[in-house]
Amino acid sequence: MRRVTPDTIAVVDLAVCDRCGLCLPLCPPEALHLELNILTVDDAACTGCEKCVAPCPVGALAMVAYA
Repeated sequence: MRRVTPDTIAVVDLAVCDRCGLCLPLCPPEALHLELNILTVDDAACTGCEKCVAPCPVGALAMVAYA
């Protein structure tokens, strides 16, 4: 089955992110990863659902156009 490319994907502002991990269980495709105290987004896995953005207490996650 071919994956549909989303219009937007999540990005992390590492200068703002406090590495709390609240977003991790909210990501249905498990595209967010917290390793070595750095939050990353797997662009290939992100579906653009935006479920991680609003719960972020510091506003470190945002959606940007997928290029």
